[in-house]
Amino acid sequence: MAESSRFRKIVDLIKQRAIPILGVVFGTRNPIAFVLLAIFFPSGFRLVGNDIPDDVADFIFGISAIISVFLDPLFMYVPLINEDTKCVMLDYRLKIAAIVFRLFGDIKYVFRIYFRIKRGLQESRRRQESHSLMKIPMSVANDMVCILPIPQVVILIFLPKMRDLRSLKIMKFLNSLILLQFLSRFYPIFKMCMRVNKDMVGLFKKKTKDMLDDKKLPIRIPKWFGIAVNIHGYILASHVLGAFWYFFSIQRVIDCWGYACRIEVGCEFSTSCVENTYRNITHIKNLCPINPPNAMVFDFGIFIYALQSGMQGSTNFPKKFLQCFSWGLRNLSSFASNLNSSTYGWENLFVVVISISGLILFMYLLGHTQTYMQETDRRESIKRKMEMIIKPKIQSLLSEYGFPNSSGTMEYRRIKEVVKLILEKDEDFVVENMFSILSFNLPDERQDYKEFLGFWIKCKLFLGKLKKVDGLKYKDEKMLKIICAILEPMIYMEGSYIIREGEPLDMMFFVTRGNVLTYKTKTNNGTIELIEKEEDSWYGEELLTWAERSSSKLSTLPISTVTVKSHNKVEVFALKALKALKALNALNLHDVVSKLVAEIIEMESGQYTSSNI
Repeated sequence: MAESSRFRKIVDLIKQRAIPILGVVFGTRNPIAFVLLAIFFPSGFRLVGNDIPDDVADFIFGISAIISVFLDPLFMYVPLINEDTKCVMLDYRLKIAAIVFRLFGDIKYVFRIYFRIKRGLQESRRRQESHSLMKIPMSVANDMVCILPIPQVVILIFLPKMRDLRSLKIMKFLNSLILLQFLSRFYPIFKMCMRVNKDMVGLFKKKTKDMLDDKKLPIRIPKWFGIAVNIHGYILASHVLGAFWYFFSIQRVIDCWGYACRIEVGCEFSTSCVENTYRNITHIKNLCPINPPNAMVFDFGIFIYALQSGMQGSTNFPKKFLQCFSWGLRNLSSFASNLNSSTYGWENLFVVVISISGLILFMYLLGHTQTYMQETDRRESIKRKMEMIIKPKIQSLLSEYGFPNSSGTMEYRRIKEVVKLILEKDEDFVVENMFSILSFNLPDERQDYKEFLGFWIKCKLFLGKLKKVDGLKYKDEKMLKIICAILEPMIYMEGSYIIREGEPLDMMFFVTRGNVLTYKTKTNNGTIELIEKEEDSWYGEELLTWAERSSSKLSTLPISTVTVKSHNKVEVFALKALKALKALNALNLHDVVSKLVAEIIEMESGQYTSSNI
């Protein structure tokens, strides 16, 4: 029983903690994949939560791709040169390590291909759309190229068993396949870098339901993370170029063997150390001089330094790795300006690639470093402005609207967060009133949060007042929240008429800031009579009686019996006639308010009371 209980606890732990990281790495949320990832990626237990956004999935898959691409060049270091017999050997221990690492690196691609195809088929059946099937090959094509055993076949099988001189041309073609696969496996890293550099402010988008929890504010990643990713890309490129330099140096030696074999009569070209083929070792040494080199006989170009070091015959991997990595980093940083290449075409193409790659990476890194520095300065400026100007202004604003002004209250934290988002878009933004906050347009990914805050503030301000209005006293709280959601903030300058006596009354409104003059004309003598209103009063409630009749038209609007004029700058929240008509008569909540507000109202009507808003 104890063992059974322990097993159930382990299963529950897997469900709770392994599920998210599995969905991230394999790009799916399938339960089978969850168990598999729990086996192969135990570090996934650190993450919690069952709903991983696609951009987060791409990000973490990019991190795993960095590890894979960093280990893939191990294959390049497997071939060795036997100087005694002039043949190609393999470093057995490094070969096993490269195969094992490659196997684990390919697992995530295999499962992602499977689940992408399965998900595409399910969507096509559910939607009965043929174009969903067309998306499947497009989504898995890159992953298919990534798992092809190209380096295993080319380096471990073909290279040490090359026969006759035609195999030298075949090898050049196979080199292009290896390069193509490297680019395919680098693509997830490129996507991750583009995602990080595009949105260094925040990687994860906030969900609508999380907005009800004031502790779950928009998540941000550290600003230095983008620079770290870019620098790592520079280091990774140096590592890959160094590995190719080693691999191509061995091929250049093989080319020289082929050159020697063409000259000698009866020579049988082969790279195998097992097959007994005729090789004149002295002849090959004379035509392929390395120590000292002779460019007049055979020019090894940029590979002579690698060959003179003797690392092609050594199994000391750390020494080879550091030597090749340092070569790659030095020449990538100098844009290959110090390389003296021979007239060999493929060698010159390799130098061109190094030069262009170094230039692009340098400009890319420099550009984003400059962006990082500018963004850091801007952040510091915003932070100082928040502390010295905005924070006291928010507290003063909360007091004016009757909210607690302590920095620890929910009202303060939520308004401060939105103001901070506004300052990120406009550093010169000035907090004047609630209208200035609610009317500011944020980017699409932040607009939902501001819309939620506007709804939340209006409920806090007007839900209690609406319950006192004669025409709304007996309405349920859901209806009152709908009216709160459609109240529009408006500003009237000093001396402006808000409504006039004798004109159609097209809105009901609450004055939240400033002072108004209310007056009407006496019918007996035509003199003006000032009307005194309470501070928290409302105007135009006759509109509600009109709006409750579903047959009402604008031509039958009630006539205002008073004039309301702004004495100074006034802020009001108004319920417009057409919106009031729709709110009091609509059968569908989504016809009145936005999808976001409708979702929140429906959620709160079943799970929340007014005190939770």
